Amino acid sequence: MNRLAVHQSVVHPRSPVELTELLAGTGWDSIGLHVGAVAEVEPWWSGGAGERNLQRLVGELLETRVTVLDVGRVQLGGSLPDDHVHATHGRVLDLGARFGARHVTARFGPDAAAEQALAEQVDVFGRLVEQARPYRLLPLLAPLPVDRPDLLAGAAAVVRPSGGGVVLDVPVDSCSPAEVEAAVDVLGESLGYVRLSARQVERAGAATAGLLATLPPHVPVALGGDDSVGVLTDDPTTRLHRLHGLVDEMLEHPRARARRLAAG
Repeated sequence: MNRLAVHQSVVHPRSPVELTELLAGTGWDSIGLHVGAVAEVEPWWSGGAGERNLQRLVGELLETRVTVLDVGRVQLGGSLPDDHVHATHGRVLDLGARFGARHVTARFGPDAAAEQALAEQVDVFGRLVEQARPYRLLPLLAPLPVDRPDLLAGAAAVVRPSGGGVVLDVPVDSCSPAEVEAAVDVLGESLGYVRLSARQVERAGAATAGLLATLPPHVPVALGGDDSVGVLTDDPTTRLHRLHGLVDEMLEHPRARARRLAAG
């Protein structure tokens, strides 16, 4: 079964501790956290308050059996110093390890991506993979749209030499199961997880059933917000249950759906 996660951006400005409490009993397995490159969350992880939030969240994760899928994000540029005390990305890696996350997301800035040759990007991303290894984190480039096979092929060329991966962004209201399957084939073992927009999932409703039917069962699916603007402002528990049901239907193969409906 695919691991299902809710990113903190879906419930912003609620804290990760509040998100973890909300997920308990809703069917969602994991959370995704902003711990770098987002100014609004900085007070949660700095100073004395940051230490208290760290302790509270770790305790909440253990009690609810919710896990952390990823932390993000690291901004990739020409320099990635191996200084995990003062460097911003070192703090992201440290917090990711403390939370037991599987992935750390990263992205090249728009200028850097345009200016850097493939070999430079491979080198910078490879350095992040090496630095993340002691923390037991696997870096992923995020996010890449499902309808841009050229970008997906380019990202795969960047991450494959070091064994990293890519986050596949799937716009549920404008793509087909065939496009998803084609993107999965392009990325192969470089596919880290699939990201969906919570707003798009809600708007589309049951119309997207089976969209992810051929997604390999080991690939997680994460529900994200748009620009960290909270989606679950009203009755969050009910909406989390409904969103889980909709995403689960996306993952259901048509033959499984037919059998379930036939059984009544």
